[in-house]
Amino acid sequence: MKNPTVFGFYGYSNTGKTKLITKIIKQLEKQGYKTAVVKITNKKTTMDIEGKDTYRYTQSGAKLAVLKSKNETDIIIKRKQDLDEIIQNINKLGIYDIILVEGINDKNTPKIKIGDISERPNTIYHYKNDFNKLIRIIKKQMEKQNSKEKLEVKVNDKNIPLNDFTGEFIKNTITGMLKTLKGVKEIKKVEITYEK
Repeated sequence: MKNPTVFGFYGYSNTGKTKLITKIIKQLEKQGYKTAVVKITNKKTTMDIEGKDTYRYTQSGAKLAVLKSKNETDIIIKRKQDLDEIIQNINKLGIYDIILVEGINDKNTPKIKIGDISERPNTIYHYKNDFNKLIRIIKKQMEKQNSKEKLEVKVNDKNIPLNDFTGEFIKNTITGMLKTLKGVKEIKKVEITYEK
């Protein structure tokens, strides 16, 4: 399965983050890319509207409520998830080229700074109304990720983020060990499962 490029956007309220992200989505979709988006907020809020059937289900104790209508499917998960788990769930729902995350504050995701806010770790660009340059940066990052060998490590069903050094170390160690095994000639894909 293809891993989508994940890009974060951050800035103070009312600095145009949502407007910029919608513009990026329109541009990328027009160019044939499939996009997904995640909004992170530090406010206590919900999409589950009091009085609606899904609200009554989750208030009764359901941990997942799904609404299927003629025009969309809405999924409500009644627990907080970290970004890695959200991205894993998005990957299970469909194949996307890019996931745009508004309000990101983790250290691993490449991110775009909007406005006059303190810089966060892994900021790769400070957006200053140069939209075409931003699109080029995003597409270059997507190409860079797609050209890399893929290494995904899960521990207890949770993706573990790897930097380049750790990823190369794990890949080289496993590949080196496997090449010594009888019957292993060329290694294109490795799957290891370990359970206690």
